[in-house]
Amino acid sequence: MNLSTRQLEAFLLVARLASFTRAAEHAHMTQAGLSATIRDLENQFSCRLFDRTTRSVRLTVEGRALLPFAERITNELRAATHAVQASAATSRSVLTIAVTPIAATTLIAGACREFSTRMPEVEVRIKDVPQTEIQRLVETGEVDMGLTIFLKPASNIDALQLMSFRLMCIAPHGTLKIRPGKTGPEMRWQDLPDLTLITLPSTTQLQPVIDMHLMENTDFKGQRTSYNSMQTILAMVAGGQGMSILPSMVFPACHPAQFDVAYLSHPAIRLPFFRLSRKGAQLPDSAASFIEALTVTSRSHV
Repeated sequence: MNLSTRQLEAFLLVARLASFTRAAEHAHMTQAGLSATIRDLENQFSCRLFDRTTRSVRLTVEGRALLPFAERITNELRAATHAVQASAATSRSVLTIAVTPIAATTLIAGACREFSTRMPEVEVRIKDVPQTEIQRLVETGEVDMGLTIFLKPASNIDALQLMSFRLMCIAPHGTLKIRPGKTGPEMRWQDLPDLTLITLPSTTQLQPVIDMHLMENTDFKGQRTSYNSMQTILAMVAGGQGMSILPSMVFPACHPAQFDVAYLSHPAIRLPFFRLSRKGAQLPDSAASFIEALTVTSRSHV
């Protein structure tokens, strides 16, 4: 059996109006076409659904048996259509993004302002979570996309590199030997001052990478202390508690009255920054516009 919504709606219309002529006019179709639709429905049930005379059209016993089921099926299909359309409209008008708290502060806030001038009808919802949570939120479909420096290889994740951030030294104002570079203030790894190094925990994905380059390019053996968030590290540096090595995404949070900031050179180390999305899932059209806004607002510190 291959019932269609069109057949059931035609059946209900004839039953309600008790006339093929009026039902055809109401459905904006020919009477012959409506009759053919009802005949096909009757053929599928192998029985007549209407008794027809030149003066009247009435439901048969079988037609009356079908009536409540046809009403329920068509009502549920209409409700399903409305629900799907409402969900699609919401998906088009909302963009959900997972980022770390520091990225939300230094990158995403500016990108949101720029994006709102491009697509003011779209609401951006930011989930500021630990870096290790970003990929999980993408995999489960709780967010449309994630933005992160690091990712774990996964068969169900598409990763697109958007840009890269240089490693930089951040220290209390007046403590770094800074020289002008092509892209901003620079200093050599070998010129790191003898200050306490404030780091992230070694269990994070970022800190072992920083430590590897620190070991390869310096003989630094000074004191170290660690904190769980980059925001705390920046506050401690501003308070004169030491220096830190972090990606240049934090540049906007480093006020020149409080910090010395320099890109580390010889060698310059870049960390790729990715957009993560679930493989096979279609990103909202607004995602591309948001990435463009992010690219524009991040140019000064990549």
